[in-house]
Amino acid sequence: MRSTLPLFAAALLIAMPAVADELVPVPAFRTAELRGGGVVTVVPGPAQRVTIVEGSSRFTHIWVDQDRQLRIDTCNEACPREYRLRVVIQSPEVPALAVRGGGQINTAGGFAPQRQLAVAVNGGGRIDARSVGAQSVSAAVNGGGDLLVSPRGSLSAAVNGGGHVRYWGHPAVSTAIRGGGNVTAGY
Repeated sequence: MRSTLPLFAAALLIAMPAVADELVPVPAFRTAELRGGGVVTVVPGPAQRVTIVEGSSRFTHIWVDQDRQLRIDTCNEACPREYRLRVVIQSPEVPALAVRGGGQINTAGGFAPQRQLAVAVNGGGRIDARSVGAQSVSAAVNGGGDLLVSPRGSLSAAVNGGGHVRYWGHPAVSTAIRGGGNVTAGY
């Protein structure tokens, strides 16, 4: 008696969607903003590149506006339930980073020290840029969120309506807090 198991396994493999990284062609950008969820990792590289490693451009809109701001809108109206997005941004240096309406941006190690870095969260989310040694860091949280940074010289931090800015190192710190939240040294 012949087994149907090999036939079933072959049919299952054919029916499974191929999972492949999707390179998104974009022009040069100065800032990167994640809107509506997902996870973005910024890694060092010789040129700017944007790759979707989980998700699809069928549901996620990625473009650069006239101000050279990279925008990542996680879900369009056709987005399936339980949609997950992971994007990798490759760049010679870390651009200004922002999260709006949830999501997370992480920076990988290996970047050269940079003069300045700006990070912001609006309406929830998290940015972990501790791996970037910037001389001057500007950090802003509005309406909840978390920022983790490692300024070498100075930190200018603002929190409005709740949120947290945590910093590592011994920078000169200036803060403005309104409506709750804190700016504290990390451990």
